[in-house]
Amino acid sequence: MTRWAVAACDQFTQDGAYWDRVYRRTEGVPSASHIMLPEYYLGEGKAAVDTRIAAIDETMEEYIDGGVFDEYRDSAVLTERTYASGKKLSGIVAAVDLTQYDYNKGSGSPVRATEATILERIPPRVAIREGACIEMPHILILIDDPGMTVIEPLEAAAEKGAAPLYDFELMENGGRVKGFLLKNGRLLRKAFKTLSKLGDPETFRTKYSVGPEVPVLLLAVGDGNHSLATAKAIYERDPGEKTRYALAEIVNIHSPGIEFEPIHRVLMNVDPAAVKKAAIAYFGPDLVTGEAAADAAEAAEAETCHSLEFVSSSGKENWLISKKRHLLCVGALQEFIDRYLKTAPGAEIDYIHGEAETEGLASRDNCCGFLLPAMSKSDLFPTVIKYGALPRKTFSMGTAEEKRYYLECRKIR
Repeated sequence: MTRWAVAACDQFTQDGAYWDRVYRRTEGVPSASHIMLPEYYLGEGKAAVDTRIAAIDETMEEYIDGGVFDEYRDSAVLTERTYASGKKLSGIVAAVDLTQYDYNKGSGSPVRATEATILERIPPRVAIREGACIEMPHILILIDDPGMTVIEPLEAAAEKGAAPLYDFELMENGGRVKGFLLKNGRLLRKAFKTLSKLGDPETFRTKYSVGPEVPVLLLAVGDGNHSLATAKAIYERDPGEKTRYALAEIVNIHSPGIEFEPIHRVLMNVDPAAVKKAAIAYFGPDLVTGEAAADAAEAAEAETCHSLEFVSSSGKENWLISKKRHLLCVGALQEFIDRYLKTAPGAEIDYIHGEAETEGLASRDNCCGFLLPAMSKSDLFPTVIKYGALPRKTFSMGTAEEKRYYLECRKIR
């Protein structure tokens, strides 16, 4: 099982050595690595990617025909993840009804994206999913359950001695994961009944101090929104009972195992000095850089500014952006980056999990990066409810090693 479960496709997007280690370790054995496509390889070109996708589809069929999977009908899975740091996170792996999900801006659906969806990232994923016979989730969907009423009672029941469905170490410093089968019985029915109470309109309005015109947000997509959006696109093209659902893990945002990490930005094929000059021109007096920003960061005026760091081969320097530009630091910065990329032919952007990796990439020739502050997780539901989806790639739930590993699968045709 250690060689079966692997990190999500959208992790380590600039780290070929990571994926080389994974494939060396899983060579010749059944592994989720052989039925997924890391985004690292999307840059190989269409022909190479198509070849990889064809091999993935073929391997999926071989795994089903070869009896690699055990099948559990009418059930869910309670997961218990222990990270290398010692933090723990539990969740329920279940199928989500895609008719209740909408990622579009201004959506009022009960299952909703928390961040803006990058539409150009959907077609490559559709190309992978449309020929696939199974799906594997790295999607994490959040509930706002401060009373710990949905998942935590299942944890307590599991601790009373039920034999785990699986229990093993995850590769590449991923910690350990344990799973318990939840058949369609009393405990599972109670959990989903309690979950539905979180979406009671009156309870919702009181909890968030909003009026009756504000639609209920029950499930907020915290990780893997583009995978869920891909499943939705497939369903809209080919409506059916199997395509209507997508497998995901539901977790409580109040779990101590959830920590919001910033997603940093790296620009490639650019002149760092030109990027800085463009930022100064774009923000005007709303941007302070260098020593002045470092001094101001310690002063009272920093309360009115977002603080971030600009990284290049010349080192790091503090930047301050006035909060008048945007409610969130990442929002203000992304607006600048989007405009800059339109004026810089050949320039590219990548979204990086982890400060060290960002600094390493940003320090290369013709590159620069932005180290962003973390968002408070307690602000997520109120912000999305009142202001809509956040800017794309606003936050990450944990470091790259702490993202959900591919493990359980579901037949989709």
